[in-house]
Amino acid sequence: MVSKGYAVLVVDFPRSETEISSAWLSQVLGRAVSVCNMTRIGVDEGFTGGGLFRVTLEDGSMVVKLAPEHADLRMAFAAANAREVQFYQMSAGRELPVPTRYFGAFDEKSGASVLLIEDIGARRSVPFLTGCNAAEAMQVANALAQVHGAFWETDAAQDLPALALLGEFDFAQMWAEYPSKVSNLLPDFVLSERLVALGDWLAGDPLGIFTRMMTGPQTVVHRDAQVDNVLFGDDAVLLDWQFMGRGLGAHDLAFFMISSVQPDVRRGCEDAMIARYHGALRVTDYTLDQCRADYLFGAVWRLFITVMATTQLDNATGHKRDWRRADLARLIAFCEDHKIGSERF
Repeated sequence: MVSKGYAVLVVDFPRSETEISSAWLSQVLGRAVSVCNMTRIGVDEGFTGGGLFRVTLEDGSMVVKLAPEHADLRMAFAAANAREVQFYQMSAGRELPVPTRYFGAFDEKSGASVLLIEDIGARRSVPFLTGCNAAEAMQVANALAQVHGAFWETDAAQDLPALALLGEFDFAQMWAEYPSKVSNLLPDFVLSERLVALGDWLAGDPLGIFTRMMTGPQTVVHRDAQVDNVLFGDDAVLLDWQFMGRGLGAHDLAFFMISSVQPDVRRGCEDAMIARYHGALRVTDYTLDQCRADYLFGAVWRLFITVMATTQLDNATGHKRDWRRADLARLIAFCEDHKIGSERF
């Protein structure tokens, strides 16, 4: 194994389900274990083509997460896979609302990765199409504040790239393809004039606009904080850290409230949610007014990820098309409610 800055490079780890063996698990866990059963989970939940497997051992279970088997897709998301491994490395020893990591590795040459994490499948999920109620949204606001507060203005956060996604996904090119992609996926859906104007504005200067967005106290952000990446119990646990990086925490809160809360529910609890998140951060020199302003700018990140997911990811099934429809409708509602446009910023 060789340290490579953001991740650990390991040659001999599973690339597919058939390679998840008792011998390998015993080696990385440091104790003798025997695989009793293995089941693929979340088959129609993810968009990036990776594999999630629940591995049942004699004394419990855990989850193995693998990069996509298809070489092109695996390399397209190699940086994302590396980031998720890095996040779990950074989180070791911290009390955070994320699964416990038992092992993680990334192979820079092939883009392959593996994570061995706590099985928290007994927790409750909320369907994306249903969306969260106010109480569930409050749990997520608390969880985000816990992560953001733990890394607030720390060296660990400052060492992360802020705008790596701009290099991995060309927004101007994706935006040029976006209308036709939406038309093919959702032929009856009409993009709002405000959303089109916002996308045109962002496509004209993505780097300049996102650089301006980064002004403020920096922390570790999720950048894909939506309900498919959350499990609920007495509190919320945050999953899938592939897009994590450095940024403004309130953008994550906006991302979640836009994507994962029905607009009528969001309107009824939005102000209280921002205030709750701000208070739960437990930081100084960051006012509630600044938090509100940063929250609104989070719509731009939500637009970026929506466009990326529509143009770059697998949306072939009916479930995923319904997902895209709900996501887009909620983003448009947020932009209309808050009059989000270039003049807003």
